[in-house]
Amino acid sequence: MTTASQTRFILDLESEEYRDRVYGCWQGKNAGGTLGTPLEKAWGQEDPFDVWWYPELKEGGLPNDDLEMQLVWLKALEEVGPGITARDLSRYWLDHIGYNWDEYGLSKLNLRLGLEPPVSGHHNNWFADCMGSPIRSEIWACVAPGQPRIAARYAYQDAICDHAGGEGVYGELFNAALESAAFVVQDPDLLIDIALSYIPADSAMHKAVTAAVDARKEGLTWQEARRRVLDATPHYNAQYSPINTGFQVIGLLWGTEFGEAMCITVNCGYDTDSSGAAIGSYLGILHGSANLPARWVEPLGTSISTNQSWGGVLALDAGDNPVPDNLDDLIARITRAALRVMAEHGHDARMEIELVDLYADESISRMLAGSPTIVPFGGQDIDTSVDYAPGPVVVPGQPRTLRTVHRNVRLDAIRATASLTVPDGWQVIPERANLDLAPGAETEVVWEVTAPATVPTRAVLQLEVSIPGRPVPPAVPVVLLGAFALRTSQVFPADGDARASLSQPLPPESEGRTAEWTERVALGHAQPIAEAFGGQEGVVYLQTFVYSPTERRCWIVVDPSMPVRYWVNDELTGTNGDFRVIRPNQQAAEGIGGLTTLREGWNEVLVKAYHRPDQPAAELHLGFSEEPPISAHLWDLTRTCYPWSEGFSPATAWTN
Repeated sequence: MTTASQTRFILDLESEEYRDRVYGCWQGKNAGGTLGTPLEKAWGQEDPFDVWWYPELKEGGLPNDDLEMQLVWLKALEEVGPGITARDLSRYWLDHIGYNWDEYGLSKLNLRLGLEPPVSGHHNNWFADCMGSPIRSEIWACVAPGQPRIAARYAYQDAICDHAGGEGVYGELFNAALESAAFVVQDPDLLIDIALSYIPADSAMHKAVTAAVDARKEGLTWQEARRRVLDATPHYNAQYSPINTGFQVIGLLWGTEFGEAMCITVNCGYDTDSSGAAIGSYLGILHGSANLPARWVEPLGTSISTNQSWGGVLALDAGDNPVPDNLDDLIARITRAALRVMAEHGHDARMEIELVDLYADESISRMLAGSPTIVPFGGQDIDTSVDYAPGPVVVPGQPRTLRTVHRNVRLDAIRATASLTVPDGWQVIPERANLDLAPGAETEVVWEVTAPATVPTRAVLQLEVSIPGRPVPPAVPVVLLGAFALRTSQVFPADGDARASLSQPLPPESEGRTAEWTERVALGHAQPIAEAFGGQEGVVYLQTFVYSPTERRCWIVVDPSMPVRYWVNDELTGTNGDFRVIRPNQQAAEGIGGLTTLREGWNEVLVKAYHRPDQPAAELHLGFSEEPPISAHLWDLTRTCYPWSEGFSPATAWTN
């Protein structure tokens, strides 16, 4: 047990103690995930649960993404090496992760559209504050034990793939730092203090954890602490990361032993499989496998269950490096990876660790200050980064800026020329820029890009740097997405009865779509419906068009905060009769979308919405995915123009 005066620790990666703590980490992960999986919901609930044993149990535990995705990350680390980056991990996402829920599906949509991390995790991502990345922290802690700064840097590369700019990044950093430090520190209060140093003090994550810590100091019950967390960072989404991290801390501080601590966290509710798995990992590292209660871990055995059978994860056993299928193999491979990672960072197998070095330093602060819109590209002579701020979307006919930063990584001064090649019909200012770079120096170039009146779904610009006297470097791709085209009607008067207002046909429902239409754009799935209402009560129609290269059965994701009816090609596809909060997932709850058929070529989507000023601002998300249960977002659709737009053809919908 850590003493208050202890400032130095010894950790040996070749010791049985290290192996035992790693083993306990994954046993705890499996136990907590199995405990919480049957209770997981999409929406947060007001009251806690009262569960003190596994609601459902089977050999190997219940499979969940919390554990099995990290098997893929281990595989990636083994194959790529200790220098692994978000760009490397993103390719393993596409190869091996079949899940398309929430941030997983949206980030994979962005990857398929050509965007790189961190923009892939930031653009069009309603779920950036959620739990998808905090659940993936253990692998980084186990390969960087007692070195939370290193673990946090790996966790950051992981998290920005699907949560860049969101609280989900802070959740993974908090977990990775706490778990890494737990290999040498066994004082829960000190562990929490260390982990808090890795996240911004003004973040919701910090507020949620601090609320739990303060409640403990005041002598409150865990139920009262739960209320403090909910009051400090309220949210209705069960996967909201700050709340769940606060619940993990409650289990750590109030639980007197392994089972009770897991049950307290899970009984707090919300994302129960994720928070349960996290507290299980905390405790597994803290106590080690040898000290975990047999009644909680023995029923799960040592095999690893996955969801590969139905496509949650893919090709885990393909090739000559399949992922582990049992805990013994997992721990052996993690140990080998840890030795390799520590050697890469200048550490021997046996490490002497100072307490002060467990806390975040300036390198972590600089990392957190990174922008979620900047994509780095390393070079042999010049490193280049592309800043898409505020995002990667281009609006027809409207100039937008792109910023590129170029840094000389050689020992000699470099004179170079940068040019940005754009598709036909586009304009760019300047045509080229001169780069005069002393060793280690950097310079910024601001480009103004204007797209034509009809934009493609995706346009790939090429940033080329010419360096006389040196080998020609590869061009840097700059990917821009066309804004979605839509139009909204005038506000039609309504009498306060939503159902009556929606059931009464109005002129836009007639042949010819008679209305005073206003053309608008959407930068993602969120539609500008509040602008169309302009604070008035009434009915508004939203019309958009989708070009599909093939006929296909699919799921249209329509998630409204107000009563709506909607049609695809004049076929009534779905209705919602209530004012509600949104959670724009593929079929996450009743009233979100429906099955439809997109025909080859153009398809019309018409949404009829009712709203009134005494309700929160109108929100509406609209997207398309494959049929459930896989529900991958369709990436090859065109929504950037109208069937009558000049300059559109299927051949020009994508530029490369």
